[in-house]
Amino acid sequence: MTYFSEKTILVTGASDGIGRDLVEQLDTHGPQQMILIGRNNRRLEEVAAGCHSETRTESVDLACPDQLDALLKRLEEVQIDVLINNAGVGLGGVFEGEEDAQRITSMIRLNCDAVVLLTRAILPGMLRRQHGAILMVGSLAGWAGGPGMCVYSATKGFVHRFAEGLRWELAGMGVSVSLLAPGVTRTAFFQSAGIDERDIRSGSMSSKEVARQALIGLARGRAIIVPGLRNRMLLMLQGLAPRGLVGWISRRIFAPIMKRQ
Repeated sequence: MTYFSEKTILVTGASDGIGRDLVEQLDTHGPQQMILIGRNNRRLEEVAAGCHSETRTESVDLACPDQLDALLKRLEEVQIDVLINNAGVGLGGVFEGEEDAQRITSMIRLNCDAVVLLTRAILPGMLRRQHGAILMVGSLAGWAGGPGMCVYSATKGFVHRFAEGLRWELAGMGVSVSLLAPGVTRTAFFQSAGIDERDIRSGSMSSKEVARQALIGLARGRAIIVPGLRNRMLLMLQGLAPRGLVGWISRRIFAPIMKRQ
C-alpha cells in the first residue's frame, strides 16, 4: 500500500509529457480509478490502454469555457481524492510580435482559469471528507519574468501564488496543496510553444524523472517540489541575487527566442 493506493486520481494534460508519465507511474501504485483529461482523444486512449488500473478518459479542451463547464457537471458526483492540475501550454516570442491574441487568451484560460475552476469544483468534497491532495504544476519560470515568454511566465507566477495562498488557507483541514516547479524538461512543450529546442534544452531533465519526484513530494505533502539539484540551486541563487541581475541573466538566456521572431 502506498499513499496513492485505492484513491481516485484526476490528472489533466494526461496524454503527453509529464502528465503521461505521472499516469504511468501512478498506475503502479494501485489507485482505485484514474480520470485522464486531455484534448487528444486518441492519445488519451493509448495512455489508458497501457494502464492496469481502472481508467476514465475525458477528451476536453480546458481552455474552452463551455467544455470545462460540461466536464465539471459530469464530475459532480465523483469522489476525487487527488487532483493533479498539470495541463498547460506556452508561447514563445516577443510580446509585441505577431502572436495571435486568441492564442494568448487561450493560454491564460488553460494555465490559470481552468486550474482555479477545477480546484474550486473538487475541493469542497475533499474538505467534507477531511482528506485530499492537490498538485499545481508551475515552472521555474514562474519566479522570474521570462523575456520572450512574458505571458507564459506570468501565468505560472499566478499558479505559484494560488498554490501558496490555498495551502495556507487550508492548513489543518486535511487537504494538502503542493506546487511542482520543474525547470527545462524534455517534452513536446517547446515545439507547441514555437521555440527551437536548441535554444533552451541546456540542463533539461526527463519528464519521467520530474514525474517521479513530483509524486514523492506530493505523497509527503511538500509545499514546493523543484526536481533536480541544478534547478534548486538556480532557484536559491535567484532568490539571493538583485532583481536587476536576474533580469540581465534572463535576457541572455532567452535572447535566442526573441531573436528568431
